[in-house]
Amino acid sequence: MERRSRHRRGVKRERRQLSARAPVDMILNKYIRGRPYLCRATNLGSGGLLVHKIREPRSDEVRVGLQFQLPGDDRVITCAGEIVHQHAWIDAAGIRFTSISPEHQALIDEFVRRAS
Repeated sequence: MERRSRHRRGVKRERRQLSARAPVDMILNKYIRGRPYLCRATNLGSGGLLVHKIREPRSDEVRVGLQFQLPGDDRVITCAGEIVHQHAWIDAAGIRFTSISPEHQALIDEFVRRAS
């Protein structure tokens, strides 16, 4: 697996082959320094998701909290993540899960498996 790392504005960027991804259109809470901000996710993988900013302040914070529900599921997934990529042309970030319960990881894994 090819891997390159670059640093930009405090965010470590990793380029590697993507694992299976599922297209989604879901609203979620992204917590920055304990404050929730509404965001929209457009793809989800077992290791993270792509999150588009809706309305939030500029921040160099790399660690975030996430809270969301998978489409068609009432259970709320809560986890921590790290911004690993800031898109240059859209207001979105790739976020890698860093702390997630095994139960929530299994829900995501199953959702991605069924969708791909």
